[in-house]
Amino acid sequence: MNVGILLVTHEGIGTQLISLARTIFKQPPKPVSLVSIPADLEPAVLGKFADLIRNAIDEQEQGQGVLVLTDIFGATPDNLARYFARDRNVRVVSGINLPMLLNVLNYAQQSLEQLSETALNGGRSGIQQGLE
Repeated sequence: MNVGILLVTHEGIGTQLISLARTIFKQPPKPVSLVSIPADLEPAVLGKFADLIRNAIDEQEQGQGVLVLTDIFGATPDNLARYFARDRNVRVVSGINLPMLLNVLNYAQQSLEQLSETALNGGRSGIQQGLE
């Protein structure tokens, strides 16, 4: 499978996650695209970032779909990604964390449907409460 992977996050979050994944893997097994959205985004430039997301999805689409990972459900990066996911072979998973990204990169050969489940499971399993 050749599912595209795109991170759409607030500034700094995606950059750091990709950097950590590169450190852990020495080089991610699959290229990952990133669109960073400023936290203080002015409405006048919203279209610019919408275009960046649309173009990144189009570039990542190689016939098997695109998995988009966003940081906060309902925030601007997530809303923009979900807008462009409509009518396309795109799945959006919100709440990215490092375990989610590592699982996605470890199993990048999966189908889009499988990979979106892998993302969800990796994110959930990476959140644990320690024993007291």
